[in-house]
Amino acid sequence: MTEQNTRHLVALIRDQRDKLLASWRRQVRLLLGAANLDTPTINDQVPELLDDLANALRTETENADANAISVEHGLLRWEAGFDVKEVVTEYNILRQCLQDAAESDGIDLSGKTLHVINSVFDDAIGKAVKAFETMMTIELQQRHEEHLAFVLHDLRTPLEALSLATAVLERSLPNQERSSSTNSALSVLRGNIDRLVDGMRRVLLKTSGLGKSVRPEFDWLRLRPRVERIVRDLQPLAASAGTTVKNEVDEQLEVYSDELLLTQVLQNLLSNAIKFTSDGVIEIDARVVDSGRAVQCWVKDSGDGIAASRLEKIFERFETTSEPEKGGIGLGLAIVKEIIEVHQGEIRVESEEGKGSTFTFVLPSPR
Repeated sequence: MTEQNTRHLVALIRDQRDKLLASWRRQVRLLLGAANLDTPTINDQVPELLDDLANALRTETENADANAISVEHGLLRWEAGFDVKEVVTEYNILRQCLQDAAESDGIDLSGKTLHVINSVFDDAIGKAVKAFETMMTIELQQRHEEHLAFVLHDLRTPLEALSLATAVLERSLPNQERSSSTNSALSVLRGNIDRLVDGMRRVLLKTSGLGKSVRPEFDWLRLRPRVERIVRDLQPLAASAGTTVKNEVDEQLEVYSDELLLTQVLQNLLSNAIKFTSDGVIEIDARVVDSGRAVQCWVKDSGDGIAASRLEKIFERFETTSEPEKGGIGLGLAIVKEIIEVHQGEIRVESEEGKGSTFTFVLPSPR
């Protein structure tokens, strides 16, 4: 009986697809985020999701090929101005429309059939929400860092004035005429000014690419020049650490990515490598893998390495080193991982204390 119900449901999805979508759209339009959207934008990836559900029911598998569809849907809903609750709601509306249509046709949704339906919808919701929240996190981090950059720019003028005033005092008071207390005061003043200038420079370098839209626009990008630009921007940090950064990426190699997201991944990985590598070498390279269906990139350093106890949680949010001078807020690698997952890729790390680390990520190619 279950097999017969499943066949009938597959036929219903095929034959009443347009009717299902029309009923679903009428209810979705009541959501605030969808009020002014046209039909193609509301439909988005949902027709393809129904097709994948039918395939899952036909083969009685719980894993439909809807991962990429759901990730793309989450990104587009974020762009359209939905909130995360509305993303979940619209999937549940579609699930209810399907159940209502099945009930009208006398199809009993139970057992394996119901299990497959719920599995496909729940997985789709999870993937869409994860992609949606990743973009929210990136946007919030960029706004925070952009605000910080604006504050630091405002502080540069008074700080430069202090530096100039200190230089005037140093020049106007010859060493032989200074008391020990004057020398001590000038030394403290100069040392703290230099530290503030260096700290501001580091933050401004990190946030220099902000202010752009974070709307994902995937396209084929030549990797080497983009790596070269990041290496050039971070060169002062590398030089201060006595570290050499080598861009080994082939000139012709291309990746399918969003330029802003790709830059954030590379910038975070390279910044981390510089932070933990003194008087060493950092190499960035990439190659085509999986018979041309993906590109593998890696950032390899000869730095401090990572303790084995931290390797499993290195990509978790708020996970950071216990060294205050090197630790951040623990979001950089977590965001890197989430960006790679938006690409339907994967990232891993290999490391040994005292011998360095290698962060490797793979970006699928659509061709």
